[in-house]
Amino acid sequence: MNEKLTALREWMLSNGFFGFVVPSADEYQSEYVAPCDQRLAWLTGFKGSTGEAVILLDRAFLFVDGRYILQAQKETNPEEITVIQTNDGRTADWLFAAFPKDARIGYDARFFTPKDVSRMKTAAKNGAVLTPLAFGPIDTLWTDRPKTAAGWAVHLPEKYTGLDSTAKIADVTASLNVDGDDALILTDPASVAWLLNVRGNDIPYVPIVQSFGVLYKNGTFQWLVDENKITDALRAKLSPLVEIVPPSALPHILEVFGAHGVKVQLDTARCSDLIYSILSAGGAKVHEKEDPCLLRKACKNVVERDGAVTAHIKDGAAVCRFLAWFDREAPKGALTEIDTVEKLHDFRAENPLYRGESFATIAASGENAAFIHYHTDETNNAPVRKNALFLVDSGGQYLDGTTDITRTVAVGTVSPLEKKRYTQVLKGHIALATAVFPEGTTGTHLDVLARQFLWRDAVDYQHGTGHGIGAYLSVHEGPQRISKGMGKTALAPGMLISNEPGYYKAGAFGIRLENVVMVEPLPASPAAEIKLLGLSTLTLVPFDRRLIDKTMMTPREIAWIDGYHARVRRLISPLVDAETANWLTKTCDPL
Repeated sequence: MNEKLTALREWMLSNGFFGFVVPSADEYQSEYVAPCDQRLAWLTGFKGSTGEAVILLDRAFLFVDGRYILQAQKETNPEEITVIQTNDGRTADWLFAAFPKDARIGYDARFFTPKDVSRMKTAAKNGAVLTPLAFGPIDTLWTDRPKTAAGWAVHLPEKYTGLDSTAKIADVTASLNVDGDDALILTDPASVAWLLNVRGNDIPYVPIVQSFGVLYKNGTFQWLVDENKITDALRAKLSPLVEIVPPSALPHILEVFGAHGVKVQLDTARCSDLIYSILSAGGAKVHEKEDPCLLRKACKNVVERDGAVTAHIKDGAAVCRFLAWFDREAPKGALTEIDTVEKLHDFRAENPLYRGESFATIAASGENAAFIHYHTDETNNAPVRKNALFLVDSGGQYLDGTTDITRTVAVGTVSPLEKKRYTQVLKGHIALATAVFPEGTTGTHLDVLARQFLWRDAVDYQHGTGHGIGAYLSVHEGPQRISKGMGKTALAPGMLISNEPGYYKAGAFGIRLENVVMVEPLPASPAAEIKLLGLSTLTLVPFDRRLIDKTMMTPREIAWIDGYHARVRRLISPLVDAETANWLTKTCDPL
């Protein structure tokens, strides 16, 4: 029996609630959250990065997207929680519509955006009452909740950022004045980190400091951050425009804005409903607009682009060393999934600029790879199987860049279907990597290129084809993406994005092939009437030739693979040991 669900229901009964909604997000709307903020995992057992639970007095539902459906079913008790797949991992509208009239449905307003709340209220067609709380019950019920992170914030030098923070602040301030706004509230810690050239270790995998920021039209910036995280060395590096303010001051700042009718720019797709409600209820004039830092940090400057290139070279060397080692050791039959995770980390950690994983490494053998975001740990550690596929999805955080790579390799003999699907995924990967497209094109326009060969066999994959990537920041960075879902952000020069089509057969195997690519302008011919863009591949790790069915490949695709492998061998061989260099020679032979 889930005693946590019982305790929450007792609270609900005592306070007159018919239901309570629990998301995976924290007050910063983060994808990865600190252990102390993993409320959904504490309550349900589901450890995925995206999901939402609705707890009723007599039943409970957990909604996840296609990446996590198998994982959620495995990590929760089906007698207590019903797992349901939705496109975005949010509660399906039909559930809100089914609530009886006047039923009180509670939610902690810190963990939902105004858009989330509006959707829930619209869906509650029968008259259920969505009731916000400024402080939800889980924080009280969770008696052994971990403490918040206590690490330092650090300055990231201009040799990695390309611009000092005073210049960045001036640029964003200019856009604020063009809009005629008095102040801008930044609620995304990654935007604050980018703007101030600071990094931290408050949450796993993303080097940020959990904080908010307020930029005024005169160019001054209030950084709402725990002062205990700020060293004297960092203070000396901060822009003179920055004032450090305790986070507890935020409600007062919001109330002052309301009392004086201040025109405040706010990204309501990314801020908490609590912040928005305090502002709007208090009388502030809220100008709803996308966070101005998003596009600026997505389009990397020259220094950041160069850093991304060098980060992927050093990461490629580490991953090639790992794969060469894996090819030697896996056939012996003694490896476990965790052995591979630890070995890959060790190879990366030898580089002095390495600062940790950019996400939890997915190392999955055989049928485990059918879980799109499979989780390996001491209690869930399978042997690396012979005569099966092995998928490893991993990434590194380096001072000069963030990496993300997936390779699927054969251990022994695999089935004709596995080889066919691998080749179809690879063909889709190449089609996207070689795409030429006009300015103004979004990732939605390109997504079909990666799926077309799978669609011809009436199969598909349940995740996006590409996500944006930060510069020593989040491995999942917007606003750009490549997916079937409608995206409004056009791909632009300097953007980093993943190219990762895949295929997953439940109970059997999984395949994903991922490189990081950079959007770049293409040279214009004299007859050109439009400006064209293309994608340059940064990742430098070979594909598994043993899994490529050459008869399915076109001459153009074979030429791309051979050219890519030649580049990998040329750039990586000088950086690795002789054994790995020999492995590269064989692995990168022309098809």
